[in-house]
Amino acid sequence: MPIIHISMVNPQVQNCEVIDMEYLYGHFNDKQFEQFKKQLHSKIHWLILYKDPKKENEYPNVDFNKYFTTLMQEIDSLNELLFYPPQIVEITCLLQTAYRETKQNPFDYHNYRKCILDAHSLVDKIQEVSK
Repeated sequence: MPIIHISMVNPQVQNCEVIDMEYLYGHFNDKQFEQFKKQLHSKIHWLILYKDPKKENEYPNVDFNKYFTTLMQEIDSLNELLFYPPQIVEITCLLQTAYRETKQNPFDYHNYRKCILDAHSLVDKIQEVSK
C-alpha cells in the first residue's frame, strides 16, 4: 500500500515541498501526476464531443466503442497502479452508465453528458490509497 510522503524540497522556492505519489512500481512526483490528470480530463472530454448530436458527424473516422474501451482499460490500469483508489470506482461507474445510455433508443444526450461531466469532475480527486 502506498504512503503519501514528502520527498524533496523545491530548490527554486523556499519551504515549497513536492509530494511524491507512491504507485505499484515506485512514485510519481506531483507535476507528473497533475500532467496525467490533464490528459485524462481531455480523454474523458472527447467522449462528449464524439456523441454530441451537433458534432458527432465531424468525427467519422473515430470508432467510439474502441475509444471508450481503450479509455476504460487505461483507467483500470491506473486503478491498479495507484492501489485501487475509491474515486476510480465512481469514475468508471459513471462512464459505464454513459456508455449504456449510448445504446438506448432514444439516446438521451443530456443524461449521457451529465455522466461524463460528473466523471470528469472526479479526476482531480483521484488520490493514492494510504495505509
